[in-house]
Amino acid sequence: MREAPVPHYFKMFPTGHIPVPVCIGDLPLFDYAVSQNTLVETAASHMQNNMLIPGVIVLENEKAVGVIPRHKMFERLGRRYGVELFLRRSIGELERELDADAFTLRSHLSINLAVKLALSRPESNIYDPIIIEHEDGRLYLLDMYVLLLTQSQLSNNLSGIISSLNTIDTILANETSSVSTLNLIMESMNLVVPFHHARLVLRSQDEISAILGMNEAVHLIDEPFENNLIYKSIFDINQPLMLEDTRIVPAWTNIASPDNTRSWMGIPVSNQFGTVGLLLLSRYTLSPFTINEKELAQVFARYINTLLVNLTNRVKKNRKYERMV
Repeated sequence: MREAPVPHYFKMFPTGHIPVPVCIGDLPLFDYAVSQNTLVETAASHMQNNMLIPGVIVLENEKAVGVIPRHKMFERLGRRYGVELFLRRSIGELERELDADAFTLRSHLSINLAVKLALSRPESNIYDPIIIEHEDGRLYLLDMYVLLLTQSQLSNNLSGIISSLNTIDTILANETSSVSTLNLIMESMNLVVPFHHARLVLRSQDEISAILGMNEAVHLIDEPFENNLIYKSIFDINQPLMLEDTRIVPAWTNIASPDNTRSWMGIPVSNQFGTVGLLLLSRYTLSPFTINEKELAQVFARYINTLLVNLTNRVKKNRKYERMV
């Protein structure tokens, strides 16, 4: 009996799970690039030995001048006299033969925007791999299949978020929440508001701090929130604050966010008594949060506040019971 072929995405994502990316720079990328003078034979041999590589970047003076997709290279070599004509010649000649233009996108772009731009290419090139340029100038190749697959997964995440919210609602309504509920809220939020790092900042003297203090997503501070100008701004307006690029914000002072944070958002966690904490989301790339993402993050911040209230009430009930005993 013939074995069923392994789906391509399992080769890219062996677990079958596609991690939620902030930007296209977070996707699986390949750094195979050669100079124009490299023999076609060398590139073809390398790609035959590395089946996941979607193509090869052709360089002239360290700058990308073209991309030869895997399927176009082997299709051309497979034609009559293809091997005889090109295998021992430079890859620059094959690049000119195939008219393989370089299509480059910056690594910080969102998945949806990258798909929109990539699909605007001529029909003959629409599924060619994309050059991804990082901020430091490094070049990588992104398989168009991976980009489209990831966009599909993100759409599924949006469609399925209602189920996650219903689960959280049920847990909070039945007062069966625990410290692990915070992890569930954070993980659900990451599906629709992708981030590289998240922290819930609370005052260390609050009753709840003893319960949540061991959770790695929680950061306890002893000093007043108002000592940090960024935090104070959030407290003053009791509204989320989004920073497109922390490097150009004079008041930026890192307390609970990683040093390499670029785009940042702080969301107040509030109840009827005021702001009790802050939900901080960090992105390591220049990938600003959108208005839609801000509104979604506020929904999860409200769930976090309900969790804090439930846990606080539980602490008070336990203490009351202990005194009665």
